[in-house]
Amino acid sequence: MIKILERYIGKTIIQATGVTTLIITSILFILTLMGEAKSIGVGDYGFIQSMIYVLLRLPRDLYHFSPLLILLGSIVGLSILSANRELAVMRSSGFSIRKILSSVLLASLMLILVMSIIGEGFGPGLSYKAIMRKENAEHGEEAVTTAAGIWFHLGNNFIHVNHVVDRHHLDGVTRYQFDQHHKLEAVYYAKTLSFEDKKWLLRDVVKTSFYTDRTKSKSIAELPWDLKLNTNLLNASVLEPGELSLPKLASFAHYLEKNGLQSTEYRFNFWQRLLKPLSSVVMIFLAIPFVLGVLRTSSMGLRIVVGSLAGFAFFILNELLGQLSMVYQIPPLVAALLPLIVFAVMGVWLSRKLT
Repeated sequence: MIKILERYIGKTIIQATGVTTLIITSILFILTLMGEAKSIGVGDYGFIQSMIYVLLRLPRDLYHFSPLLILLGSIVGLSILSANRELAVMRSSGFSIRKILSSVLLASLMLILVMSIIGEGFGPGLSYKAIMRKENAEHGEEAVTTAAGIWFHLGNNFIHVNHVVDRHHLDGVTRYQFDQHHKLEAVYYAKTLSFEDKKWLLRDVVKTSFYTDRTKSKSIAELPWDLKLNTNLLNASVLEPGELSLPKLASFAHYLEKNGLQSTEYRFNFWQRLLKPLSSVVMIFLAIPFVLGVLRTSSMGLRIVVGSLAGFAFFILNELLGQLSMVYQIPPLVAALLPLIVFAVMGVWLSRKLT
């Protein structure tokens, strides 16, 4: 009998979370599509491209809200059971609060696993592909973004960049310089290209000049470059944390630290995403008391509102600590753990008050 009740509770939670996810997905799709309206008509970026862009970004965006989805799904599922007096019957027949919690937790762990596979396995790659498609549609004549870097066509120059660290720091820059007759004059390879003191500066440069009967190479430590580059063209190749898988995120953060660059944002995002499944578990410890404790006599609507407020409070605290970690150099792991600890303590405290 107990196993049947556990499976019934788990099935209800999974169905409620599925419906909640479908509703949130629809709202998120419409809002994101409306936000893309201002970009429609720029270059070759049209309505169909904007829909594809939004669809490709959805897995990552939904995974970002997965703790809230788990919280709301658990509240809705338990509220349905409570409204039908099923929870009361279960408890009167000896089915304890601990059993209810374990049933909800088991169902939620299955959902967390599926969301994590989609969000971390496919989300970053699809999101980056969406950005590349959008930027190539908007700036197709000026820049083309590929998995191997980004190409620019500026005047008589073709430029290839391996990595865009940020809009003022590029790594692995190759410049192909042509004359007026489209003949290759010189090739420059620079380890870095940085925007400093209102000018672009190449560092660790190897210049190869092409003549009719020979070529000549020389090394240059630093070389100023009067480059008229629209930094908006770099948008697709800026390595945003959300577009990187966890292994690549850790590797890129290490790369930034090795080169003396700021890595706090990437380290915080790494720990935040690594701890996201645990965030979803913490939300379950809030859902149970909301339905069986402090909001026991309230309507489902009020429970959903309170649950949403709690979920958004968690996200706001998370984002706030992320910004504070960059400003005040708080260790990223501490900043990522603090919201979890606060809400876990609150959830356990509320759970213990249940009778």
